[in-house]
Amino acid sequence: MRLAFALLLFANIAWYGWTHWVASPDAAPATAVAPAGRGLQLAREAAPSQASALTAQGPNHCLSLGPFTDLTDAARASTLLRASELEPRQRASEGVVWKGFWVTLEGVPDRAAATAIIERLRRAGVADAYAMPAEGRDVTISIGLFSERQRALRRLDDAKAIGLSPRIVDRERTGTVYWIDVDVVPPAQLPDAARLQGEGGRILRLEVKPCTSAGG
Repeated sequence: MRLAFALLLFANIAWYGWTHWVASPDAAPATAVAPAGRGLQLAREAAPSQASALTAQGPNHCLSLGPFTDLTDAARASTLLRASELEPRQRASEGVVWKGFWVTLEGVPDRAAATAIIERLRRAGVADAYAMPAEGRDVTISIGLFSERQRALRRLDDAKAIGLSPRIVDRERTGTVYWIDVDVVPPAQLPDAARLQGEGGRILRLEVKPCTSAGG
């Protein structure tokens, strides 16, 4: 009985040694995960200098930049594109241009009331308030136009501090605008968008989008 038990114990030890020390290969098992390389990067996660290259992966690599409301700004942007060894093509079209965040007081009953409110605003330090041309009986007062929302909010607070109830709306206009179409074939990239903005605050929102069939 003891001999049978000893033989069985020896067999188990031998089997354990074979499976764990002899039969196991030195290489990693087939299910091991390979070291991770550089992961996929979404366009919104890319640095600003990389975003244009990620955007240009369409079939024809054509991008439209704009809208420019001034030919001088469009020419300046074209010069920067040529400096990046790109070939810009300029075109004109009718479009809606965003001008800024407009702080406005609407529903003023008449011109006399508007004049009194403007005087109150000026005494509070708001010197650029004025009455808009009235299309009906009510008068709208412009309290300020800003390129930055934070500045518009400060002006809104200034007006509320003297008992007024203005609001912030997007100020837009319709007219002739200029677009620049350019083929951006990787590894080429667009210049930094900040450099393409116009001088003097004329360009407030630069769009970069795929060319349309008519424009590109």
